[in-house]
Amino acid sequence: MTSSAFWAYGSKIQLGDGAASEAFADIAEVIDITPPALSRDDIEVTNEQSTAGWREFIPGWRDGDEVSFNCNWLPNNTTQDETTGLLETFNDDDLHHWRIVLPDSAATIAFSGFLTGFEPDLPLEEQGQLDVTIKVSGQVVVS
Repeated sequence: MTSSAFWAYGSKIQLGDGAASEAFADIAEVIDITPPALSRDDIEVTNEQSTAGWREFIPGWRDGDEVSFNCNWLPNNTTQDETTGLLETFNDDDLHHWRIVLPDSAATIAFSGFLTGFEPDLPLEEQGQLDVTIKVSGQVVVS
């Protein structure tokens, strides 16, 4: 049987500009992306009438957890700088709209969130890199 797997090369993470008719910009030179790890709470509802001594649960709150990515650090690039880019986003107190776009229109993952991590790294024998962490707030939509 032939696999339906896809190569993640060409995936993008995009940041919305917050305008009424929102435009999204690709974050420059992204290397790896870790999409939201969706989870859900369980609420125990076990009681004296629970069947045959088995615990019972119902579904609770959903959580989009975090999104992380790393990229080549480009401090003067408009998608990463302190004026319009990632550093500006880290320094404001706003929720922003984000999208992860998979190659060949396989899917788009849309969510809102704010930066909780902006971590540059300057290794001696490699390019400068930036690790970014976004806390997801609200619903994650995969379409």
